[in-house]
Amino acid sequence: MRRPRSITLTVLGTALAVMATSSAAVAASTPTEIGAQGKCPSSSGGKLGKASVPEGEVKIYGHGWGHGMGMSQYGAQGAARLGCDYKTILKTYYHDASMVKKDLNAPVVLNLASGAKTSRLEAETGTVRWSSSVRSVVQPRGTTWTVGRKTINSRPGIALFDHTGKRRMFVPNAGVMSAAHTGKVVNVYPYGGSSALSTRYDTARYVGSDSGIKVTETITASDGQSAVQKYLMGLGEVPVAWPLEALKAQTVAARTFLSSKYSSSAGAYVLSTTTSDQVYKGWDVESVDARYGGNWRKAVIATGDQVIVDGSGRTIEALYSSSMGGYTENREYVWGNYEISYLKPVDDSRWDAASDNPYRNWSVGMTRKVFAKKLGFDSVSSWSVAGRGKASRLAGVKVTGKIDGKKVTKTFTGADVRYRLGLRSPGFVFG
Repeated sequence: MRRPRSITLTVLGTALAVMATSSAAVAASTPTEIGAQGKCPSSSGGKLGKASVPEGEVKIYGHGWGHGMGMSQYGAQGAARLGCDYKTILKTYYHDASMVKKDLNAPVVLNLASGAKTSRLEAETGTVRWSSSVRSVVQPRGTTWTVGRKTINSRPGIALFDHTGKRRMFVPNAGVMSAAHTGKVVNVYPYGGSSALSTRYDTARYVGSDSGIKVTETITASDGQSAVQKYLMGLGEVPVAWPLEALKAQTVAARTFLSSKYSSSAGAYVLSTTTSDQVYKGWDVESVDARYGGNWRKAVIATGDQVIVDGSGRTIEALYSSSMGGYTENREYVWGNYEISYLKPVDDSRWDAASDNPYRNWSVGMTRKVFAKKLGFDSVSSWSVAGRGKASRLAGVKVTGKIDGKKVTKTFTGADVRYRLGLRSPGFVFG
């Protein structure tokens, strides 16, 4: 999701260790209030400690990992451990939010590669049917076939080669070559290397151009399941071993984010499989979840069709990230320009304290010279940012120094400073 880091790049290892918006695609219904607090303790009031004092003239004390807005994934874990339900978790992190059920009936298209020279597909658990506009061939189970760039009779395009090296199909550039495998696990190597997406849904597609091969995976509705539900079954955003209510909160946030990715030209929800959008691991998640109780699948089913909307009934931009370390951030501080009503600072220190957050507190130190260079100054004389949760934090990070001999004061957003200094999050203050 437009957030640089997900906690679940280690989703499978963590699970094993712990356990041993188009109207054509979306039809709204009446909002319902997200749950009351009940026995759930307040998110605030926790004691989180402080990181060690770093070396260097510029001392930075930070918290969390990610962009810092919306739902904290580790905060949700802690909240669920304390007895909070998913509705309370969402209500806390997204101000004045409510939920509706929406029919998300469009396919999901996952962008896997653009400009690839070759791409491979391994048929792991069954046969795969390859098709073009003029030809169809079947790939046997247990074999790996390759799609590569090829020019035949002065026509550039892409060719399909079987496991023996024999050419089985050719499609000129802009034509589509597809590999249907619904219900059968395949390993798609988008760029032909060692990195693969293991998935059983539904069709890999290959299109050639002068710049290379575009590879996508399209998930479609089948057997009474929408494409969106099938997509969510393979989402790798949090460990499947987490408490069920935390998993439910994640599925609703992820479904809401997905709903904002509808492309009218494609007639589908279109997104990547990485932290640029949402982390999708496909069969790797489904298989581990099934082995250890199936709570992730239960969460997807239990929250079916639920998305989060604002006070005007519009689907929100359901941002979330790994952790905030005690306080979420206002959108205006992080990215500048304007506020968003539901992305306000939230003290989640008590919930975070009950979680396994490894990046609750951290510190970074550097010399003035390095600090100045990273922020575009020749030298710096002062730097400041208001504390987390304070209204004055919206003024951003102010730095005064010299550029070409002239005294200059610059104001930066939290995200800008984070990226320039290489910090884990914009949730920092200066010491």
